[in-house]
Amino acid sequence: MSENQQPLTDEQAETAPVEPVDLSAETNEVTDAIDPAEEQPEEEVDIDPADVHIFGMPRIGFHCTAFGVAGGYIVCGLLGMAGFNPPNATICAVICAAIGYVIGKQLYKRNKAARDAAAETNEDVKE
Repeated sequence: MSENQQPLTDEQAETAPVEPVDLSAETNEVTDAIDPAEEQPEEEVDIDPADVHIFGMPRIGFHCTAFGVAGGYIVCGLLGMAGFNPPNATICAVICAAIGYVIGKQLYKRNKAARDAAAETNEDVKE
């Protein structure tokens, strides 16, 4: 058995008498020092996930660009497996990333226009 697993001896098992301690004076000092206005947590800002930008691009644009990069590497690999002389993998990835970026940019514009139209409709209904 290790030292931590051994049972306590009689000397270790005996505990010294514990004197009760009055903590009321200390707790009063602590509660007086805390300002109730400071206790209120700051309200969290609710951000729409569609408005999040990653590397300066809208989220959907970033996802389409990343998908384009992956697709470029896959296309290059498939061309090589088919027996054709594939272009450089980086060139394929960059071209497909550019195509993905353009698609993502158009999707973002379409989604933003739809959200703005829905927001205007909601504002008209509230009035």
